[in-house]
Amino acid sequence: MRAATLVRLAFACLLFAVFEGSGFCQDVEPVTIAVSSRSLPGTVAQIAKEMGLYEKHGIDAKVISMDNSSVATAALLSGSVQFTTSAGNEVVMAQARGRDIVALNSLYTGFSGVVVLSKAAAGKVKVAGTAPVQDRLRALDGLVIAAPSASSSFAAALRPAAESADAKIRFTYMAQSTMAAALDKGAIDGFIASAPFYAFPALNNTGVIWVNGPKGEFPAQFTPASAIGLNTLRSYAQAHPILTKKMKAVFVDFAATVKNDPQAVKAAIGRLFPMDSKTLDFLFESESVSFRAKTPTASDMEREIKFVKASGADVPNLDKVDPRKLLYVVN
Repeated sequence: MRAATLVRLAFACLLFAVFEGSGFCQDVEPVTIAVSSRSLPGTVAQIAKEMGLYEKHGIDAKVISMDNSSVATAALLSGSVQFTTSAGNEVVMAQARGRDIVALNSLYTGFSGVVVLSKAAAGKVKVAGTAPVQDRLRALDGLVIAAPSASSSFAAALRPAAESADAKIRFTYMAQSTMAAALDKGAIDGFIASAPFYAFPALNNTGVIWVNGPKGEFPAQFTPASAIGLNTLRSYAQAHPILTKKMKAVFVDFAATVKNDPQAVKAAIGRLFPMDSKTLDFLFESESVSFRAKTPTASDMEREIKFVKASGADVPNLDKVDPRKLLYVVN
């Protein structure tokens, strides 16, 4: 498998040498990318691999899944991976702690979390699913809502958003892949998760989508600028400028393919997340608008800092973080 990949890379380099100039294929080397979750937004890097985009840009990429963004960040700091795809708050917290991780690209703009309530819980709160968002947030008071972890961006957004509506949620924590089953069993009243996990209760008529992040229903002051971004160590980007530039190009290419050839993207998603066509169409319609490769700005990173502050996370030196230093501009 690895040998076949290298043969394809050699051929790709030959083509680029002809059409782009011989400098493009210098310093081709294996790269490992850690993704922070097995959600659909979290696996953009894996979808890109399934589509052959790394090979197209002369990269021999290995993509590995981590339990969460903290584990992915630890792998980056240890040098066992060269890039991570995780939320921007991880970059903020790392720099506050003196670790020079930088943001290269946003891969999924906006907030990917969706709150789903069980049919029973939605019936008890006596608030319509079409009511103003503040009313729906207030209705969560006292309910048992599952989130991936206490430090996850989902909990960090939902907790203060609910409190702004005078609601106190009883949080519990579990993997996103187990949430729908827990909802069906009545172990929880609801959950906050990203695609594809929120779709199953909604399509099976066992749950109700209550607050939809991808559609912009969460109050902006409690959400990050980007749910998933491409990150690396500043020292690595400086030492590997050509490779870093090619990595950014992979995701620009991905975003263009989402727009110009959605069937190719849906086919790749379907191979990674086996599901029926109805579920795939439902998810792609909701999620595809957020699959945009965008170079983050200082303003975006300022919002990420505010998001960490609003979450109540105990992060030392947070006030000293300069949003401009969270970025790495690839020329």
